[in-house]
Amino acid sequence: MINVLLLIKRYSGNYPLLNEMVKLDTQRFRVVVCYLNGRNDGENELERLVSRCDYLETPSRRIRPANLILLKQLRAIIDQEKIDVINCHLQRSIAVGVLAARLAECRPRVVATLHGLDSAKTWKRQIGNRIWYRFLDKLIGVSNAVAADLRQTNSFFPSARIVTVRNGLNLEHMRLDDSPQQLREKILPGHTNEFWFGTLGRLSAVKNQECLIRAFARVAAEDARVRLLLAGRGELEEHLKTLTQELGISEHVTFLGFRRDVPQILNALDVFLLPSLREGLPLSLLEAMAAGRPVIASRVGGIPEIFDATEMGCLVEPASVDDLTAAMLSIARVSNEERMRLGANARARALDTFSARQMITGYEDVYAEVVEKFGATARGMI
Repeated sequence: MINVLLLIKRYSGNYPLLNEMVKLDTQRFRVVVCYLNGRNDGENELERLVSRCDYLETPSRRIRPANLILLKQLRAIIDQEKIDVINCHLQRSIAVGVLAARLAECRPRVVATLHGLDSAKTWKRQIGNRIWYRFLDKLIGVSNAVAADLRQTNSFFPSARIVTVRNGLNLEHMRLDDSPQQLREKILPGHTNEFWFGTLGRLSAVKNQECLIRAFARVAAEDARVRLLLAGRGELEEHLKTLTQELGISEHVTFLGFRRDVPQILNALDVFLLPSLREGLPLSLLEAMAAGRPVIASRVGGIPEIFDATEMGCLVEPASVDDLTAAMLSIARVSNEERMRLGANARARALDTFSARQMITGYEDVYAEVVEKFGATARGMI
């Protein structure tokens, strides 16, 4: 039995990706989860899926290797649970995970999963990487693009120890039997006959909703029947609402706020949009594809490898309002049958390539390999 500890920077609510990630083969693996920051809200589905789940509630500013209290807490968990492998998720958890592992009696192997690009974007990060990555047995990128970025920006780290385990979800349930018109009447009564564009995600600069709204304004000027829905909240919410008023399109744009009915929203759309400036491997895009929606997305990060050669919409340059406008007008003008074909292709691609089962198998292989290859060797330097 291999005991695995997932070290997570923060608990911020029930997270479907993590819930799938812990569903390892129970005949071979036992999983423990530790959140460094955040409080238990009683709604974390993951708790019923793992052997143990801890919420340390460490203030974010205190998640650092000099926090001896935190290291002592982690060391106790590692030794009590006889952990064999620690998987540190996101950059901030790596240093404390490495140090706690080296302080523990059972001396587990340590790997890290990176979910985004630019892991060495600042000089402080570059120095930190050189200090802490040398104690990792594997660096895992959630897409080929993330793995390639890790190799390019951390040339000191052995390339063979950088691997890809693509994010995956249980996507079958994303396609609903209700018609788009039925769903629209529930979401936004009285607007069922419009052409719905939509996007999901935090309202922030990296998600590039400002460019999207400016492009949509041009689309609305040519076709008054269109509507744009934005689901999510964030620091740019008021700015984006003001922008829609300045552009004279507030009657065509609906801010839905935080929503739990994601499948319903996606199935109500005609086209899903993701104009992000940077992405590792976006789950919202996979969900939209699984809902059978054609997609327009930025040519950045892991998005092109999601598309591959599949006809399911189009890729655009994220900073180009012109490019995004042209793509939106083009897809709005094709026949409904053609959009259905593109959506069917998108769904097949998501289910075939980005399933939870494939992700789980990938992590099982990594954990088994580091225990077998490094478990009996001296711990420490690469």
